[in-house]
Amino acid sequence: MRKLDLWASDRNFNTEDLDDSKFYYVVEHNDLITKARHDLTARQLKIMDFVISKIKPSDTSFNIVRTSMYEITNILGLTRSGKNYSDIVNNINEMRKKDVFIYSEQEKKMTITGWFSDIDVWENGQIELRINQNFAPYLLSLKESYTQYLLLDTIQLNSKYSILLYKLMREADKDYGKKKTVLSGTPDEFKEWLGAPESYAFKDLNKNVFQKAINEINLKINDMELEMFTANRGRKVVQVDIRNHFIKNINLIDNNLQKVPLDDWTK
Repeated sequence: MRKLDLWASDRNFNTEDLDDSKFYYVVEHNDLITKARHDLTARQLKIMDFVISKIKPSDTSFNIVRTSMYEITNILGLTRSGKNYSDIVNNINEMRKKDVFIYSEQEKKMTITGWFSDIDVWENGQIELRINQNFAPYLLSLKESYTQYLLLDTIQLNSKYSILLYKLMREADKDYGKKKTVLSGTPDEFKEWLGAPESYAFKDLNKNVFQKAINEINLKINDMELEMFTANRGRKVVQVDIRNHFIKNINLIDNNLQKVPLDDWTK
């Protein structure tokens, strides 16, 4: 791929406050969280959440997402540099080519697709991209079976395991924080959900995935206090429960967390 003469004239093309953008909602169908299988890195997961946050409840088709290197590096907390800009282009291009497998329980079918259908990058740092149309049932006109969370949450997590576990905990929270949330599964199911190596024994899964993800989420996400419990059959761990002990006080409202709701998808 030819290297563009990047990025001497880059600038901020965004008309909105970039800090406000971090408080936009990411809204996706539950199947995209629990049944989609892919191999995105932590940065690619954040880029995808950023792009999804541009979708509005009134959208009936995927619009061209117009953004810039300036905006993406600001949102992700990266230094503006030629290296980071080139890395972002490479990440987005990889997302276009990487397979995503989504199983539909209702239709009994597997959809295999890539995240983006096309991408344009200008020498001044502007970017235009479009989400692949195959994602329409999972991102557009959602009325039920969806999960929403603030972009601010996932962009501050550094591990892909932390991001994916965070999303699973949000999806499992059917009472919106009014009761304790429990996410249950076998070690093999968690390896599949979190994209952990199949070769991991439970001790590796616990050390390299669970503990690191739980510790990071507890440190950075205000309304999560996760703890892991296991059930054994003999010496073998056969079930893992991850519980969120945090219960929201509905009488307390953090105005910052409601700073810029583009639309309330729960209405």
